[in-house]
Amino acid sequence: MEVQISAVIITCNEEKNIGRCLASVKDVVDEIVVVDSYSSDRTEEICEGYDVVFIKHTFRGHIEQKNWAIDQATFPYILSLDADECLSQSLIKSIAEAKKNWKHDSYYFNRLTNYCGKWIRHTSWYPSPKLRLWDSRKGSWGGINPHDMFIMERGSTKKFLKGDILHYSFYTLNKQVNQINVYSTIAARSYFQHGKKSRLIDIIVRPLWRFLKDYILRLGILDGYYGLAVSVNSAHGIFLEYVKLWNHHKEYNESRNQTICFFNSTPAWGGGEKWHFELSYSLHQRDHPIIVFSNYKGELRRRVVEAGISSYGIRITNLSFLNPIKILRIARILKKEGVRLIIMNLSADMKVAGLAAKIAGVKRIIYRRGSAIPIRNSFLNRFLFRRVLDEIIANSYETKRTLLKNNSRLIDPSKIRVIYNGIKFEQFESKVKNPCYQSVEGEVVLGNAGRLEKQKAQEYLVDLAVELKKRNQNFRIIIAGAGRLEAQLREYARSSGVEDRIVFLGFIKDMNSFMESVDIFVLTSIWEGFGYVIVEAMANAKPVVAFDVSSNPEIIEDGKNGYLVPPFDIGLLSDRVIQLIENRRLRKQLGDFAKESVYERFSYNLALSTVEKYLMEN
Repeated sequence: MEVQISAVIITCNEEKNIGRCLASVKDVVDEIVVVDSYSSDRTEEICEGYDVVFIKHTFRGHIEQKNWAIDQATFPYILSLDADECLSQSLIKSIAEAKKNWKHDSYYFNRLTNYCGKWIRHTSWYPSPKLRLWDSRKGSWGGINPHDMFIMERGSTKKFLKGDILHYSFYTLNKQVNQINVYSTIAARSYFQHGKKSRLIDIIVRPLWRFLKDYILRLGILDGYYGLAVSVNSAHGIFLEYVKLWNHHKEYNESRNQTICFFNSTPAWGGGEKWHFELSYSLHQRDHPIIVFSNYKGELRRRVVEAGISSYGIRITNLSFLNPIKILRIARILKKEGVRLIIMNLSADMKVAGLAAKIAGVKRIIYRRGSAIPIRNSFLNRFLFRRVLDEIIANSYETKRTLLKNNSRLIDPSKIRVIYNGIKFEQFESKVKNPCYQSVEGEVVLGNAGRLEKQKAQEYLVDLAVELKKRNQNFRIIIAGAGRLEAQLREYARSSGVEDRIVFLGFIKDMNSFMESVDIFVLTSIWEGFGYVIVEAMANAKPVVAFDVSSNPEIIEDGKNGYLVPPFDIGLLSDRVIQLIENRRLRKQLGDFAKESVYERFSYNLALSTVEKYLMEN
């Protein structure tokens, strides 16, 4: 069959190369997508001379950037090139033939490298087969940064095509030496994060073998001086990777008593679990020694394991603090792992892990409070807060206030640090539009997301639907989330005569698809520690209407970036919603300002820097 192909190219300051690359592909592909890491040279200007889709995106890593770039392409059939590569005439012809008669899942071809003006036809550099043409639905970029590769699904077919990718690698020897230093640093960090070890024999033997293989076995000697330079520098790169990996492990071992422990035993997935995972993963990426305790069957556990973070499965109940064996087992692990600081999530976690940390001699014992609910003034709580806990992180000022509501002397207020949750706003920047709900022409879609539990109070959405129906509004309410109250809410909607106006979507993993389906976001929660979902909606430029409860006023400025309604006043809630339903311009105005306001205050990088600085204080 004949297919349409998207060429995907990532760039950063490639003015020397990008024109040659674009000229070589323009007649054989149907679309060219260039994803640029904010070049400061003429890269963008040169691309404007060609019919390309030019997108700027922050560089997170070679694998991450290339996978993100694929998502921006119109067609699933992808030709992937680096900016310093181009297609030879024979390869252009081969690709054109494959395009007309596509029979395999992927195609690969050799890469011929030009080094300081000399074509290298031996060493490991040639022939160097590269898989660069494929059906993107059958695989994804993987490997270890910066040595990325496209990994096809098991059972996928591939075929070799005649012709070469022409790779203009380095114009000077200095350029190569500088890049070897940069890439070896990235590679060593990636190896370390994946648990790879470096031994003295690796540092000695691996570079020597690479030189002998390239220069002797693969006939680099026939490329003369440049073959020698390539072989020596390739060996030097291997040497630096393993020396730097050795140093990573040395520094890690020296910092064993600097381990940060996250303790969260919740089986469900919510804002607190999201906070624990994202923070532990980011600190892990920054080479902080991290361990995570999480529920054996929980979503947090699955994500932590997939991320390669050291972890322990745990199950905690409200009575686990009466089990000394469990407490002592956790204490032994904390001591073995050299934990300096522990952050706990639930009150049940605090009772168990807090005591274990005290026994293990952990220097800082921190309880993260994410719920704006008063703490019971019990003897056990007074003991824990005064004798066990050193500090508390609260996710809002409302959480801090309610924490001390029943006993203002429960803990010294100066030991409570308010740090807002951060949102990774770049996740909402994708140009791919894939709504999870297709609206009927003319209807306005109201959205709500959250567990179907008492706290989220979705029964008020049913009441809202009844009122809007009475007032002859054309609307639909979609609810993303699962929980114990689903059957009860469905029955309430049916008995209230609005079953046809409310759609229960269940758990939605891709919040982008949900937000893309929504015109107005409505939050009916009785309380929120920090309204993650409010910020997510506002980041998607959605106007928000919420009850004036708990931390909502810390996010929403009434009348400026959303509306706050007196708690549980369905009449006024309906008035505000109708005002937005009937005024598209107002929806856009509030949504645009909402996006601007949350980007300034709740960025993930700001929150990460604040937490990291706080954790490193002592």
